[in-house]
Amino acid sequence: MTMPDHPGKVGKTAVLCFSPNDGGMEHDAAFMAQSIAEHLTECLLVVREGTWLQQYARQHDIPCEAIAFRGSFSLTAIGAMRRLWQQHDIRNVIFLGASEIHSIHFSIAPPVKTFIVRHGTTKSSSKKDLVHRLTWSRVTAHWCISEHLKRNVTELFPIGKARVFVNYPGLGVKLAYLPRARPLTKEDATLRLAHVGRLVAGKGQRDALEVVKQARSRGVPATLTCFGSGSDRNELEARIARLGLKDAVTLAGHVAHPYQHFGDFHGFLYPSRGEGFGNAFAEALATGMHCFSYDNTVFPEFRQLGFHFHMVEDRNHEALSDAVVSVWENREPLPMDNIALCHELFSTATEMRFLAEYLA
Repeated sequence: MTMPDHPGKVGKTAVLCFSPNDGGMEHDAAFMAQSIAEHLTECLLVVREGTWLQQYARQHDIPCEAIAFRGSFSLTAIGAMRRLWQQHDIRNVIFLGASEIHSIHFSIAPPVKTFIVRHGTTKSSSKKDLVHRLTWSRVTAHWCISEHLKRNVTELFPIGKARVFVNYPGLGVKLAYLPRARPLTKEDATLRLAHVGRLVAGKGQRDALEVVKQARSRGVPATLTCFGSGSDRNELEARIARLGLKDAVTLAGHVAHPYQHFGDFHGFLYPSRGEGFGNAFAEALATGMHCFSYDNTVFPEFRQLGFHFHMVEDRNHEALSDAVVSVWENREPLPMDNIALCHELFSTATEMRFLAEYLA
């Protein structure tokens, strides 16, 4: 596919994401390709053939090449990537993913000058053995989307001479049209809470159910709407029934752009246990909504950046319930200062300006 001309001084760039899924990372890859093309230089999105991301790129006119990629190591994929770098004169490669680096490593050759891996999730196992040191040896920079992830990457990955930097994700045009959160008034008969995320263990839905149950047992008419789909749905439905929450909890399933519905809610309940950054949490902050989280991973960093929200001891859903009850009983005013801070810290222009320093 031919990419449009661009007057930028940064060399042509390729964003790689070979995941077959349609979650946050895949959306980030598509949005990144669009943002680089808008702010910096010509950009090509490279994906696995037959995936949701290929279809999304086609629907949104994102310059895209899809390659056959089976498993994490593919000679066919290596050859295809090398041809793409030559054909499009690619100087920068940015990868979102994990295991496919075994193939990408062998594709990195002139004209490519920089190879950046963007880290968006917390890892638990070390990558410093001999095989990983080889496959990560051509990485020139590690892009971490939070200070928490920078510490995680520095501890577990073979850094060598590569640079490690933090660059927060830009929320892009969302900042311009995110709705304002619903104010909590004395006239409200229900405390409306939301959660956004894949339905998987550890993402916070299970703990959120416990929080809602405890809040309702203390007289707070709380409801919860969970946006997202995933493998944990059956387990969540069983827990909803067991806790007697069928009239209080809605599993809305996959909804395009769930942040567009944030104006219907008073609070964002997010007891996740493993966020690398928490895009949905940042989006909720940007509406001025009451937000609730555990004290783990990236959430203390949000507090250090100056955001106002309720953060309690990790995995203590009783304390999280106390915070929800307090907001209801005191009819706490919305933390509207969070909106301006999100515009300052999470603009796409800021993200791209910082990224340019690491591109050839």
